[in-house]
Amino acid sequence: MEIDFEFRKERKLSEIVQDFINLLRLVLQHFFQTILKLAIVPLCLMLILIYYGTTKINLTASQSWAESMDLIFIAIAALFALLSVSMVFFGLAIEYFILLKNKRGTDFDSHDVWQAFVANLGKYFKFLLVSIVASIILFIPMMFAMVILMFIPLIGSFAVGILGAFVGVWFFCAFLFYREGYMPASNAIQQSFSILKKKIIDYSVSSYVVSLVFQTLLVMLTLIPSLIIGIIAYNTIGFENTFFDSMAGRTFTSIGATLLVLLYIVYYMFTVLVSGIIYETAKEVTYGEDIYEKIQNLGREEDEQ
Repeated sequence: MEIDFEFRKERKLSEIVQDFINLLRLVLQHFFQTILKLAIVPLCLMLILIYYGTTKINLTASQSWAESMDLIFIAIAALFALLSVSMVFFGLAIEYFILLKNKRGTDFDSHDVWQAFVANLGKYFKFLLVSIVASIILFIPMMFAMVILMFIPLIGSFAVGILGAFVGVWFFCAFLFYREGYMPASNAIQQSFSILKKKIIDYSVSSYVVSLVFQTLLVMLTLIPSLIIGIIAYNTIGFENTFFDSMAGRTFTSIGATLLVLLYIVYYMFTVLVSGIIYETAKEVTYGEDIYEKIQNLGREEDEQ
């Protein structure tokens, strides 16, 4: 289905936020259907891992040193699995966005998204190495800047959030410039910064505003189900030392934790849409492809006449 949305367009701050809302409204159902089909297997694996972890939890004081080490190992494995799943789905969301703008519609499915991701997997790994090196170099100056900003009264915390949002958008745009062949991976981060700094306030604030809204929604969505599950668990099982010894206690914990993982993944995948709009804006400001295309189309129309 074709969507009525203009991707290649120069936007101001308010237009970036508004266009994100418009795009989300157009593709929300298709986005969820596509991503949830891809998420079934990873979420089931996470559910099994979390459930296995609950079998190792012992709230009594008699827990042995070996059992504690097993629990720590499982916690590390669960964290690694969460990071891996998050990175994969972040990449899937990027491929979804690219397919969406190239096809100018939702005429594709989860199979197409997965194929596009696998086909470009080498680029993801290559850029991951570049971004790790860049992060190490930028770590000290970024931390220094954030510490200074935190001491600014009233607006300090917002300034830190905006700076963090810009770094995320910066690396995101750098990857897409590399992914679409505009820049080599080796200096994509440096070149993309030169592009983004032209409208750094618009890009940073718009990304921060959208992230803040989604973070608020995420807290609300996690708080209410957590309270409901907690109340049910308390009234049926009770929070005693034997809570994780029962099948129901482990099941409640596993389902609740898996739902949190799903919401966490969805949140970061939604941020891809606003970052993608910022990328398209920055690309249009720099390369003006939409303007050139319109001029060429106008020339063809004149020749036909």
